[in-house]
Amino acid sequence: MTNNEPKREIALLWDKDTPFMQHLADKGFDCELITPNLLFAPFFSFTGYKLVIVPAGFGNEQYSGILKGLRASSVPIKDFVKAGGVLLLSGALSNKDAYNWLPVKIEYVMEKRRVRIEVVKDNKAAGIVEKEECMCDGYFEEAGTEGEVILGIKDGKDEKTKAILVVSEYGAGEIIATTIHEYPSERFIKRCLGRE
Repeated sequence: MTNNEPKREIALLWDKDTPFMQHLADKGFDCELITPNLLFAPFFSFTGYKLVIVPAGFGNEQYSGILKGLRASSVPIKDFVKAGGVLLLSGALSNKDAYNWLPVKIEYVMEKRRVRIEVVKDNKAAGIVEKEECMCDGYFEEAGTEGEVILGIKDGKDEKTKAILVVSEYGAGEIIATTIHEYPSERFIKRCLGRE
């Protein structure tokens, strides 16, 4: 990228090319792939980005090696959110402690299956998918004191709601964590970029 080129609004943190980039392009969004090598570069900054996305599978070495980069870059990521950015991260696809680099507490349980979504709290983030059923790769057992459960699923005989989308305010920004294993809707992305 040259100094004359405008910085893109969306950063996708992954270690190789991914179909997620094409999904965003198909919806009209300009996105930049940020690999671990770029994250570690002395000149790299999240300045100018409005949305940072960490796709599903980030905690599973079969899919990606990005977790080490996320842990090593936890301070700049935290500063990005604190300054008003939106961090969207999907399911880790690993029961290991893949969320321990975040400035908020999140505990994830991997459990892949098709689910029926329940809106727990009215929030614009509830529009991440525009259908009642979707694939999920798990649920959040804990979302810390900052986290609000926005979407959930009913599970078991006791009909206890399990969180599948949590929004945590952090500084001037927010962290949106979801286990929904589908691409986010165009409207949701626009909302994250402040266009709605």
